[in-house]
Amino acid sequence: MEKIQRILVATDFSPRADRAVQRAAQLAAEHEAELDLLHVLPVFPLESFKHLIAETPLETEQRLCNRAKLALQNKVETLTRDGISARHHVAVGRAHVEINRYAESHHVDLIVVGDQGETFVKELFLGTTASKTLRTGHHPLLIIKQEPKGQYKHVLVPVDFSRPSLDALNVALKVATQASVHVLHAIEMPLGRKMEQAGFNAKWIDLYRNKMLSRAREGMEKIVADHARGDTRVASLIEYGHSPTVIREKTQSLDIDLIVMGKRGETELDEALFGSVTKHVLYETPCDVLVVSPMAGSSQFIVSS
Repeated sequence: MEKIQRILVATDFSPRADRAVQRAAQLAAEHEAELDLLHVLPVFPLESFKHLIAETPLETEQRLCNRAKLALQNKVETLTRDGISARHHVAVGRAHVEINRYAESHHVDLIVVGDQGETFVKELFLGTTASKTLRTGHHPLLIIKQEPKGQYKHVLVPVDFSRPSLDALNVALKVATQASVHVLHAIEMPLGRKMEQAGFNAKWIDLYRNKMLSRAREGMEKIVADHARGDTRVASLIEYGHSPTVIREKTQSLDIDLIVMGKRGETELDEALFGSVTKHVLYETPCDVLVVSPMAGSSQFIVSS
């Protein structure tokens, strides 16, 4: 398994971004990885206020850039004293574009960002930086919702046996090196309910349910064998129920502090606008969420044989 070598954390110097920096620093220390701090100055405010300031927009941009660099430099010096190899960069442009551009050009393994507070999900799926970064980028994106309290201890990986969910498991094992990893598959029974409504007897419905359970067990056994490879931290769970509800309940009962999910290609977030599992998880669970893009999972993140 390849190591995490470089982590990028984007900050706007807000409290939620500070939580992201703290978590990124913990992960960098845990993996002995390099940490890059990035602040993106937006272009539009400079254009909007250019008639209200004495300096030219270029001079104002330079002043803001210098202030941001100084703030980042202070954070880097603190991290360096803690033994973390860190550097900083200030960019000008659209936040998600610059975040993904930096991640691509500097071969970043993981991007870390803060959430958006109480209105996070509403904003996320209406076009915030986190949403756009995920939709347009190909790097794992860790969204920090909690105050960091040491290394991750309990990780939940929902799987539906698709390639993105398997990629998510690979990344979970890589990122949370000391955590217990719970691989969860939720069996939904929409056809079973229709069978009841159509008048099928209980015996046929039970046969259908048992067949689904048998397939799920076979799938989970294969996942653990192929991806965990004897890792004693990994446990598999199969539950009946609506996926978001099962995930929420298991997050609470297992004291989960990180959920790792796979992103389903280009249309995943478009689907999320109308109520995908991803949206429910981000909205209804209090823990951090790591979303893995297919390209990331299918290249540098796959466990080598």
